[in-house]
Amino acid sequence: MSTVTIVGDYFSTRSKETGTGVRLINHVTKSDVLKNKIVLQNYLFSLLVEGTKVVHTAHHSITIDNEKFLLLFPGNYLMTEKITSSDGRFQSVLIFFTPEALNVFFSKYADIIIEARNIPLEQVQVFTKDLFLKNFIHSLLLMSGNGKEIPATLQQVKLEELLLYLCYHYPEKMQQLKIRANISIAEIEIKKLAESNIGSNITLEELAFLCNMSLSTFKRKFIKLYGIAPSMWFLQRRMELATALLRTGKEKPSEIYYKVGYESHSSFTHSFKQVFGLTPTEYRQRILT
Repeated sequence: MSTVTIVGDYFSTRSKETGTGVRLINHVTKSDVLKNKIVLQNYLFSLLVEGTKVVHTAHHSITIDNEKFLLLFPGNYLMTEKITSSDGRFQSVLIFFTPEALNVFFSKYADIIIEARNIPLEQVQVFTKDLFLKNFIHSLLLMSGNGKEIPATLQQVKLEELLLYLCYHYPEKMQQLKIRANISIAEIEIKKLAESNIGSNITLEELAFLCNMSLSTFKRKFIKLYGIAPSMWFLQRRMELATALLRTGKEKPSEIYYKVGYESHSSFTHSFKQVFGLTPTEYRQRILT
């Protein structure tokens, strides 16, 4: 069983350079593929044209034919592709899109989805093709026939067309996608700000503001992400940084407190002693002797 990480191989250099975050592939094979390990790092619409696809997640197994199609969220899957058509081939139109591209869509069309609460977040969404969706897939086949590359901006437009149609006809399922998008973007922002501000004296209130969240929401999301309260996380990381600086023996405690996010030497000394039972000076003397 092979493992395929679907990200770089399916995102051409050109689509990366345009910044659209969308990649459309007309996938055709003439052999069965049995239980590939798939590591999906972006969202994926798998628009089945011919054959049967089986997708195994951690909790479910889903089988579809060409009357249905799938929306898969980033994650790990086992996938099987079986040829069932008379012409002996499997075909699926694949539309990959990044979390950033999804966030751009929901920002652009912020008013089209009715908010819903307490919706279970599934890893795979299954849609049944109606006449519009069949014609939509047919349009993609026409544009990508004979190995033609669809321009990146047109790929983005086609993704928006599909997402807009699904938002109006499957609002609850698309609300799940919006919730997942908000979660992923929020996690990215929290991680980015937390990791880049270990050595600054920025407050939690200021971090929450920069993440466009209330303080209580920021704390809740931070705990979900790191498994620890933000104040304790920052204390631990700042103390790790402080001990690393002290071990070098090149700088005195009075010269590093501002490098680890403290406004004064006294507040740094107080926190350090709470954690290690020693003042920074005593700690430095002990490791250097």
